[in-house]
Amino acid sequence: MIYIVSGEINSGKTSWMATDFGQQKNADGFICRKVFVGDTHIGYNLEHLSTGERCHFIRKPEFLPENWREVACLAKKYSFCEEGFCFAQKIADSALAKNCQRFYLDEIGPLELMKKGFYSLLKQLLQNRSLDLVIAVRASLVTTVIDFFELQEINYINIV
Repeated sequence: MIYIVSGEINSGKTSWMATDFGQQKNADGFICRKVFVGDTHIGYNLEHLSTGERCHFIRKPEFLPENWREVACLAKKYSFCEEGFCFAQKIADSALAKNCQRFYLDEIGPLELMKKGFYSLLKQLLQNRSLDLVIAVRASLVTTVIDFFELQEINYINIV
């Protein structure tokens, strides 16, 4: 089964996923946590749900740390680092090896629709029919993501 957690930007999709994870057994995955310096939003870190471990993932171009290895850029607004995608893949590989029953992926969006970002990871996870996937998708992209990835057996969780 595929669960699509949809909503607008800042609607609470990530918080919902973190809360739902806490109520599940044999689950794993990752969410994107906002990163701030003072009151300034500078980007996102990936957080491994079962361990709480975090990894640099997305930064606004004016806040790139040293040794940042950019592998993608979206609308000149966000830079994605290689470390984050490697971290996400390790989480997924570990979950699959442990026969995890529910996996959280935050989020699928424009990058994946360009066959970048988590595109390959999502395709890999979709091949495991015994795995429930919980995927965050911005409301405006839900239909496009469903069509692009040919998703079936979907439950919608709309965050308003």
